[in-house]
Amino acid sequence: MEFNLIRNAFQKLLEALRINRPPEGYSHVDAVTSRFIEPFSLASDGITLRGMIYFPVQKPGMLYPAVIICHGIPGSGSPRPSDDPGYEGLAEDFSSLGMAAVIFNFRGCGDSGGDFDMMGWTRDLRAILDKILNTPFIDPTRTMLVGFSGGGAAAINVAADNPDVYGLAVVGTPSNFEFFQKDVDAVIKDFKERGIIRNPEFPSDQQKWMNSFVEIRPSRWIAYFKGKTLLIMHGADDELIPVKQAEELYGQAPSGITRLEIIPGGRHRLRLDPRCLDSLKTWALVSLGWKR
Repeated sequence: MEFNLIRNAFQKLLEALRINRPPEGYSHVDAVTSRFIEPFSLASDGITLRGMIYFPVQKPGMLYPAVIICHGIPGSGSPRPSDDPGYEGLAEDFSSLGMAAVIFNFRGCGDSGGDFDMMGWTRDLRAILDKILNTPFIDPTRTMLVGFSGGGAAAINVAADNPDVYGLAVVGTPSNFEFFQKDVDAVIKDFKERGIIRNPEFPSDQQKWMNSFVEIRPSRWIAYFKGKTLLIMHGADDELIPVKQAEELYGQAPSGITRLEIIPGGRHRLRLDPRCLDSLKTWALVSLGWKR
């Protein structure tokens, strides 16, 4: 009886603090300089991960829904083009809608430490999710994951066994990683050239490292998604991952809550396609009940 009273009181407190709609006249009008951007770092398997939380206002005072953005496997390692706003731009777009946005680097990437490991990315994301769910001014009941390519694979795996993930959107994500099932030395050499395997002695067990691509197979895990809404987006002309893999994911995903969106003429880097950005923002708003 006492436990129920405490739980009910806590739920009422959450409801009182929760942002249930975007502030009046808020969308796209708040200046970038008025946002509060909070850098953070944490450890995953002893590896330092670094990221940032974009709050929609300079002085947060309520509980904001959050979008955790998961980048893909880096390509050539060459500098980002000057006209590419990067994931920072994507975080800014989401925060402009009145929600918190989180960007970070998986192990082996950017300012984070360590070396690329596919199952290690799932542990990284679990650590990030745990931090965000326990961050002041974040609504722990409305946290969504948006994953691109390999980041989408990690997001599917994490969301499969975590009921705290409210919504999931994956973009250009493979249903499997069979295209990596080739000569191990060639794959490792490629990733070292990309700069995401930094330790010359990594991995110590090459076969175990390669098996992680089999273990994380998204088509295996997507059926176990426990959240409220799921979006699968893919470019019709994706040059790396055939569109049929998105269709395979859709076929395995929970029915009734999943939507498949194929972008005509879309390539693999859909993040740079305005149609992708518009669809992701609309999905997030509709998922929160902020737009119909």
